[in-house]
Amino acid sequence: MICITELSRIFLGLLAVSWSTSFAPDEGHENVSSREAVVLIDCQTILYLEDGREANLALVSTGTANYDTPTGTFEVLYRRWAPVSSSYGVRMPYWICIDPYGQIGLHQTFRSGTNSLGTRQSHGCIRQGEITARWSYYWLRVGSKVRIHAESPGMVSSRYLSCCSSANTDTC
Repeated sequence: MICITELSRIFLGLLAVSWSTSFAPDEGHENVSSREAVVLIDCQTILYLEDGREANLALVSTGTANYDTPTGTFEVLYRRWAPVSSSYGVRMPYWICIDPYGQIGLHQTFRSGTNSLGTRQSHGCIRQGEITARWSYYWLRVGSKVRIHAESPGMVSSRYLSCCSSANTDTC
């Protein structure tokens, strides 16, 4: 029997193919593949694209109402294996910085936060499960785009988004 988590992942994978046209990379790049991450705050999901095609999809935790995750287009500025936050004094494994001040980025959630993936729990960063954080740390390159959207594209039905966010796992 297929569990709801597997069905969610399969369906969202298929749905991501239709999304890829709205997030397709700009024309005129070199022969190097284009890799980017698209964060969908309303469904607490991150979609990784390579040349406009899905490479990975996972649940995340973004900023709470008082610590909103900024929206817009960013790029990977640098990566650090496991720095300690100067603001909160906690280790942030697989840190991928997207903010020139080093305050906002993607990183692994705390062990206790794994069950909170799919809900807004951070101070503005994009928290990922251990497997996704490790994978993205090595997959994204310095200079890769990170697009953060407050709302998903209009063609995404809210019932699919709630299905993903209720899965409560590292990957949808």
